[in-house]
Amino acid sequence: MTRYKYPIDMYYLTFSFFASVVAYNFVKYSKVAKLYHRRLTKSMKAIQIFTLLSIVLFTFFITFVKRDTVLSLLPFAFLTLLYAIPVYPNSKNLRSISGVKIFIIGCVWVGVTVVAPVVHSDGDFNQDIVIEMVQRFFFIVVMMLPFEVRDLPYDPKELNTIPQQIGVTRTKFFGSILLILFLILSAFKNTYSSVEALSTAIITIISLLFLWGTSKEQSEYYCSFWVESIPIFWMGIYLILLQIF
Repeated sequence: MTRYKYPIDMYYLTFSFFASVVAYNFVKYSKVAKLYHRRLTKSMKAIQIFTLLSIVLFTFFITFVKRDTVLSLLPFAFLTLLYAIPVYPNSKNLRSISGVKIFIIGCVWVGVTVVAPVVHSDGDFNQDIVIEMVQRFFFIVVMMLPFEVRDLPYDPKELNTIPQQIGVTRTKFFGSILLILFLILSAFKNTYSSVEALSTAIITIISLLFLWGTSKEQSEYYCSFWVESIPIFWMGIYLILLQIF
């Protein structure tokens, strides 16, 4: 939330970092670890050790975070839990429910990167913040589309992902529409600087290029490195432009 001039709290940043590590590893590796049980590979053991360390540090840093901030994160933590674990033994987890996966991920990102920081900084949920929430949701949904395209040959049909429902080309058009809305919405903010306008335009173009460059057959690091790095590029672009203007 640098653009809204909220003070940077290193305790909150560290807490949210380790919380994200724990949540990500729980969602991604819990099922795998259960399958391997005691016959874990060295890489899985390393991931387990790193996750345990992250849990310890998360538990430590949460004591420095405001209670209201933690409470604001609980609904999104619950969503993350249900994303990996079904409510009932014979039911599906949220990840397996038809067509909702990337929208749940978008909601969780909004909670962690917009809602919680505003609450932690005692900010107001004014028009600018609401627009930021919608923009963040659109942006994250678009960032997930290359992964959906990549996984198209492997995802079961009952998942009904967007590429499964409308095809790869229409998925790219769908993502393009979301990115255009993401860009246009900035103009409706009450506080809208030239730095924000330019950085948003640049990251929209970069995201469009990666969206249209994706395919079912892509390099190993196309999504897992380059697409996942786009939010970091965005922050870097914004900080560089702040120094220029």
